[in-house]
Amino acid sequence: MTHQSRPGEFDLISSYFKPLAKNESGALGLTDDAAVLNIRNGHRLVVTMDTLVSGVHFLEFTPPHFIAAKALRVNLSDLAAMGADPAYYTLSLSLPTFGDVSYNEDWLDRFSQALGVEQSLYNIVLVGGDTVSTPGPLSLTISAFGWVKTGQEILRSGASIEDLVFVSGTVGDAMLGLAAVQGSFPDLTPSDLEIITERHHRPQPRLQLGRRLFGLANSAIDISDGLIQDLEHICTASGVTATIRATDIPLSGPGKKLIDDDPDLIKTILSGGDDYELLFTIPPEWKSSISSLAKELGLPLTQIGEIEAKRSGDSVSVYDACGNLMSIPASGYRHF
Repeated sequence: MTHQSRPGEFDLISSYFKPLAKNESGALGLTDDAAVLNIRNGHRLVVTMDTLVSGVHFLEFTPPHFIAAKALRVNLSDLAAMGADPAYYTLSLSLPTFGDVSYNEDWLDRFSQALGVEQSLYNIVLVGGDTVSTPGPLSLTISAFGWVKTGQEILRSGASIEDLVFVSGTVGDAMLGLAAVQGSFPDLTPSDLEIITERHHRPQPRLQLGRRLFGLANSAIDISDGLIQDLEHICTASGVTATIRATDIPLSGPGKKLIDDDPDLIKTILSGGDDYELLFTIPPEWKSSISSLAKELGLPLTQIGEIEAKRSGDSVSVYDACGNLMSIPASGYRHF
């Protein structure tokens, strides 16, 4: 196929990414080799980084506005899990020199415009990065920086015995959305398909919830690699185990319909990733406060299990409606 040309590195930065870097941010107009950032008194800097690769984290022909949204939002979700406010991000963009998708000026314009929308939505600003050519595939790495008041960061390692396990929103939609994009679930209505594909393309970082969990949650993590695997991360870091009930997992309308047709799909949902909901544990005495918080935020916060003393065997046990221990073939996404 014929590919349109794209600008050189410095013209590319000037045309598409310099407008995203505000002077007062310390980005220096993206004209220096590094940014100079102000550090807030009484706060700690929270830093996270995620890489997205075409064919691994999104399909090759995914439109650039979806790629931009997901690349930034998955990092913001990490900040949310620690109760941090977004501040800055950097972007490393590796653009293929050939292939079936043309990463030309039109693609770059749509990508950078989408980043601008995301910046405004989440009050974060670009402060630097890198652009390179690659034989492929398309790869993006974002590092995000946020602020949290000293001593108020929420870690994975704080879960305690008798804590209640909660999850925000609904689980499984992103995994179902990916399957739908690949041609599965042809019998779902257009509105149901839109719900789950939107969750795949544009996850919702629960920043407002993360800010409010300090003083309530003993531990927290965002669901990126799968509910069971990410709960295992909490259990390992905290030296505990967890029991959850499959029937208590919150599902969307489309998710419920699909599980009604195929009950075994719940096992895939429990190990599927990309939900970017918050999974957190609280002492039992804060249960009513979580209920009030859910109403205030207009966001479902659902208890799905409990934290228990460390035992031999799996760190997370899942039980079905009859109280039988379920066998889950895979606990979550593995990068290697």
